[in-house]
Amino acid sequence: MGTMEQAAPTAVVTGATGFVASELVKQLLEKGYTVRGTVRSLHNESKVQHLQRLGKALPGKLTLHEADLLKEGSFDTIVEGATYLFHTASPFFIETSNPQEDLIDPALKGTANVMQAAAKAKPQVKRIILTSSVAAVHGEYAASPKNGHLYTEEDWNETSTIDNQPYHRSKVVAEQEAWKFAKSSGLDFVTILPNFVLGPVLSSRADGTSVGFLKGIAEGTPAQGTPLICDVRDVARAHVLAAENPRAAGRYIVSHRAPLTASALSKALQERFPQFAIPDVPEQEYDTKEKIDNSKAEKELGLQLMPAVTTFIDGIVTLVQLGIAQPLPSGAPEEGTPAV
Repeated sequence: MGTMEQAAPTAVVTGATGFVASELVKQLLEKGYTVRGTVRSLHNESKVQHLQRLGKALPGKLTLHEADLLKEGSFDTIVEGATYLFHTASPFFIETSNPQEDLIDPALKGTANVMQAAAKAKPQVKRIILTSSVAAVHGEYAASPKNGHLYTEEDWNETSTIDNQPYHRSKVVAEQEAWKFAKSSGLDFVTILPNFVLGPVLSSRADGTSVGFLKGIAEGTPAQGTPLICDVRDVARAHVLAAENPRAAGRYIVSHRAPLTASALSKALQERFPQFAIPDVPEQEYDTKEKIDNSKAEKELGLQLMPAVTTFIDGIVTLVQLGIAQPLPSGAPEEGTPAV
């Protein structure tokens, strides 16, 4: 048993309380890793509790550390001696009155601080895996892909600006700066680019964009539009595969190739949750063309994506289970109708 413990790699996960990061911590602990998770505050019980419980339940060893993305040197001792560094911490909110201060600066500065810590911890740190986003590949589908057909890892979003889609812009600058730093410092560096991340949640704190989207669907607000999604479990798995596969290199998109229509989704959910009042969504003219090429992650990492319907179903199950979503029961009387 002792040798097994010695062999377990150590991984640092920044922003460990986040949606993707929590799932990543879980998968690493399941594999017996020693995980050092960074959080903004150890005193925020509601934010860290789900991680502490995972640490108790799973074979790996978890320690949590306070670190400030914007403070230089804040990650140095945490990264020291680690095998892999997963940098997932980054602000994700689309609405802001001061994008430079709220999105761009933290994304840039945080990435720089984490990368500097890795550079100081060479050669133990074998690889850094950064969570970027498909937002760094394209903006509003306005620019045509380089190959004229589907967006790939070769594309960079050149249309989003600080005034138009500042969140997208923050992803572009943070990833580009990280690549520059990695090359100049001789760091082994890989980036994972998820699309809109959905799926099961581990924490009962319902304050994420992804959670809000699923909660709306569960509580009877049909999905607006047809986002291109990916499953949080696939995104976390892509991070682990990118760390462990010595041949992994460059950028990896994690996304379904085409969107699921709102009408197909409502049918699937009605079938799976007959007890809930999931509204009908009439068939509409949806753009369901393939937009993105996800084959690189499949070919090089062996990543097989879960069906999109599974992602929605498993996500809604956890929201109901944790009391985050309160779907209306099917056949519930409409408001103003006296219950018999």
